[in-house]
Amino acid sequence: MKIILSFLYISGILAIGRLIPHPPNFTPILAAAIFAPYIVNDRWIAIAVPLMAMFIGDVFIGFHPYMLWVYGSIAMSTVISRWAMQFGKYLPLATMTLISSVLFFIVTNFAVWIMWDYYPNTLEGLIMCYTMAIPFFQNTLLGTVVYTALMASLTVALSRPLHNIYLIVVNRKGIHEQ
Repeated sequence: MKIILSFLYISGILAIGRLIPHPPNFTPILAAAIFAPYIVNDRWIAIAVPLMAMFIGDVFIGFHPYMLWVYGSIAMSTVISRWAMQFGKYLPLATMTLISSVLFFIVTNFAVWIMWDYYPNTLEGLIMCYTMAIPFFQNTLLGTVVYTALMASLTVALSRPLHNIYLIVVNRKGIHEQ
């Protein structure tokens, strides 16, 4: 039961990251997808957490025809991140911020090109689709880097014991160190 509640709690927090006002594609979802294998041993739960967050967000934002492509690229990012963990901790994590952003960009914009008639179904149309999506890629990459760094920093900070920490207590008599 505790695992289920933790799963729902984390997914809910990530979903809120999609629902609060933010620049397009600047969300914690890809960061969670690549960071989940570092904190969750079970590969299926690591994949399910960001996908559940996406689903919760989509319930409020609205469903769309290329959800399978979006969810698939997020799941692939988690799988690749899990595989990359064998090469160390931080270098693969940093590399995955770029790889997952590029993967998401390629897959989701291919879906836009193939499923909608915004662009002609030609090589020129595909190139135009990717070109027009570059501003969104910048936000995806920046959001993934920022949120991955935040998640890694918080994990490291919260996993260390609190030795030699001074608490400053302010009361009516003044400031006292404890």
